[in-house]
Amino acid sequence: MPHFDALYNTARWMLHDETDAEDLIQETYLKAYQSFERFTKGTDCKAWLFQILRNTFINAYHRKKKEANTISMED
Repeated sequence: MPHFDALYNTARWMLHDETDAEDLIQETYLKAYQSFERFTKGTDCKAWLFQILRNTFINAYHRKKKEANTISMED
């Protein structure tokens, strides 16, 4: 898995938790694999993977925030 160490270190920094970082890395590589046909040969693979990592992290953050608001409104 290319660039695993760099992605993992960044995920650990963003999440402050080993298990959550591992989950984020797993989801990142899964999304990269699923959309590999859209990767442009000759471009920076590491930057592409970091963009997927970043977007996955942000989407999860917004999803959790929305769920928290929904639960607190129901109380």
